[in-house]
Amino acid sequence: MANVDQRADARSGGTMKRVLAVLLPALVLTGCSSADPSPDSAAPAASVATEPSETPNEDPTPTEEPTPDVTVDITCDGESFTDYQDAWAGRYDLCDAEADGTMDDTQVKAVKVAYGTDENDLDGLGTLYSICAQSGSEGFNYLDTAGSEEQIKEVTGAFILCPDHPDKRRVTKQLATAKKRNKLEADGRIFGDGVFRVGSEIKPGTYYAEDVQGCYWERTDRNGAPIDNYFSNGAKRVQVTIRTTDYSFNSEGCGQWKPVS
Repeated sequence: MANVDQRADARSGGTMKRVLAVLLPALVLTGCSSADPSPDSAAPAASVATEPSETPNEDPTPTEEPTPDVTVDITCDGESFTDYQDAWAGRYDLCDAEADGTMDDTQVKAVKVAYGTDENDLDGLGTLYSICAQSGSEGFNYLDTAGSEEQIKEVTGAFILCPDHPDKRRVTKQLATAKKRNKLEADGRIFGDGVFRVGSEIKPGTYYAEDVQGCYWERTDRNGAPIDNYFSNGAKRVQVTIRTTDYSFNSEGCGQWKPVS
């Protein structure tokens, strides 16, 4: 009986050993798998959202400004020129010019001084070039007799285009005289024929007129009665003193009266 039990225990022990032999490797594998997972069984890494790359805004193609370039056609007494300097040899008193193209900074400045505009004023520019082309002895004589503010600005603008004009020194003096005359006229100290109220329209003082033909003048009182008068068929110079007590002064055929300095 003892032998039977011993054999049974031996068989049981052998069976346990075989079970353990099978289970131990499985446990070892299970432990390794939970402690150090293989790359194939690792959890997928969290995906990182990436911002879409921005394409920098490209600057628009700059608009190209037209290159300043003006052509000028000048006509003086039937002769044609493309450069105002070429006309100086002819000493023309009057020229005409037409301009075409896009004005440069100097031309824009000249037109602005002459006419007060910043535009591409080709008509005005043509007029200024016609002034530059003329260099005759009588070309600027109108400044001595008229020389309005507009004419003064126009000639001043022209000389911006042609600062080397052969008559610039003489014409500059004429411009100065015209400016002075305009101021005196605005102050009532230069006047022509007509009837003027003393004090409000003209100033009292001594005045003269030159190269007169059929000149008549009179000073009158408040009632229109003559205080003094004068008539000349022709004279190189006539002179009159207008007093503060005079009411009005009237002249005919005497031309322009200027103050005696």
